[in-house]
Amino acid sequence: MVFQDYALFPHLSVAKNVAYGLKGPSGGKKRDTRVSGVLSLAGLEGLEDRMPHELSGGQQQRVALARAFAPEPAVILLDEPFSNLDAALRAKVRSEMREILKTAGATAVFVTHDQAEALSFADEVAVMFRGSVVQVAPPEELYHRSTIREVASFVGEANFLLGMAEGGRILCELGEVPVESGVTGEVKAMLRPEVLDLRADPGGQAVVVGREFYGHDQLIKLQLNSGRTILSRLGAGPGFEPGERVAVEVRGSALVFPNS
Repeated sequence: MVFQDYALFPHLSVAKNVAYGLKGPSGGKKRDTRVSGVLSLAGLEGLEDRMPHELSGGQQQRVALARAFAPEPAVILLDEPFSNLDAALRAKVRSEMREILKTAGATAVFVTHDQAEALSFADEVAVMFRGSVVQVAPPEELYHRSTIREVASFVGEANFLLGMAEGGRILCELGEVPVESGVTGEVKAMLRPEVLDLRADPGGQAVVVGREFYGHDQLIKLQLNSGRTILSRLGAGPGFEPGERVAVEVRGSALVFPNS
């Protein structure tokens, strides 16, 4: 297990922390070889004699992972292991840990409340509500093919529009949009913000009411003529300003759910 706060033994060196769960006498050749191999795998060569307080947060995280690896367990449990790291370090350590796990061919259960971490880290994601697993799928399928509305809204920003479906299309506030299933009747269409393109249009069906710029992209908040608020995610180019009227165009198809 890799604990949320690492739980390294403060009075033991890096090598002794990693060796803690190994059988055999201290200083034994087999044991020392295993410790050396695990430290190398985790990129900790040269730090064997360091004490935990002499390490950075990312290094402590890798020691905790190496200690969990050392006894060659069938499964490793990662309990929100990045929650104590700042945003920049969290992304770096997450990428490193994923590579280490893949190189080792290890099976890991990764517990997190961060949807972006789950989608970027895991090969399979299980979403739980009220103590029950409601969907298990690869990240791309979970994001684009959510089986229930609650999952769709939980794993990322989602726009839901009421519409009438017939003949492979749905008529909603944004016009006619293709749908991915052969449903008919009144439904809720789910459209991710990144599938909504905008262009300036004085006669458009929405007005910009907010904008959040993140550098690599931007999130535009729109109000439709009906008063409903939706989101559009655009690239890092020039943005639209609040008060500007725009036309909203849908790329691709909508995922639909029963209107309940």
